[in-house]
Amino acid sequence: MSGSMKRAARYDNPELCDQLAAQYVAGDMTPRVRRRTEQLMRRHTALRTAVDFWCANLEPLQQSYPGQAVPAELWTRIERRVKADVKQQQGQSSTSFWSRLTAQWDIWRTSAIGGMATALALVVTLTLVLGQPTELRAADYMAPLSWQGDVALVVSGYKGQDGDAPWISTQWSERLGARPEGELHLWADGGVDQSWVYLGKVTPENRRWQLDSDAWQAVANSRNLAVSTSADSVSLETAALDGPCVQLTNW
Repeated sequence: MSGSMKRAARYDNPELCDQLAAQYVAGDMTPRVRRRTEQLMRRHTALRTAVDFWCANLEPLQQSYPGQAVPAELWTRIERRVKADVKQQQGQSSTSFWSRLTAQWDIWRTSAIGGMATALALVVTLTLVLGQPTELRAADYMAPLSWQGDVALVVSGYKGQDGDAPWISTQWSERLGARPEGELHLWADGGVDQSWVYLGKVTPENRRWQLDSDAWQAVANSRNLAVSTSADSVSLETAALDGPCVQLTNW
């Protein structure tokens, strides 16, 4: 098989397609990589299917956010931040999150799939601005966990920076009519041929918590996250919720 054929065959690999699709839908690509991904989607059915899957499964999370008017002062703050960030980055090779966001806007608006990606990215962005006005972070890992056939819980993982411990956050879909009963405990499968690693208890009050280095390493190596009703053990066969854990950065 020639080198070009081998490279083309890579994009029929389900795991690679899943990682690319997750980043595409989450808006965590530079404009150049996004354009390349859209070209690949036209030639590779597996990649198109993966993007459709992520759009369909993350749309309930987008719709779960309650409608609310955005304060005028927030828009003013966003505009100032965008302008200042773009000005700062001019002439530099690296591109900031905000300048990437503005550069991708026209691409998102003209893409059929990008309509949902735009809405989702703006929801995530505005949530970060409202909740953390001095720091904007995109998740390093994301796992949409399904319950009764629908995405019910999205777990996001963030690598520690500047000496801070890594942490994870959980977000339930508000479209759920009910949630699994009993105690809920989050686990990572730890990677190939590794045992499950306990990450913590999921409660309405405990939506964000720090991880020690071993737990974070388990998330980084994990193929799946799962939620059990027991803190003693878990398996994909007995889990109340489960879903793939996808790396969103440095793939």
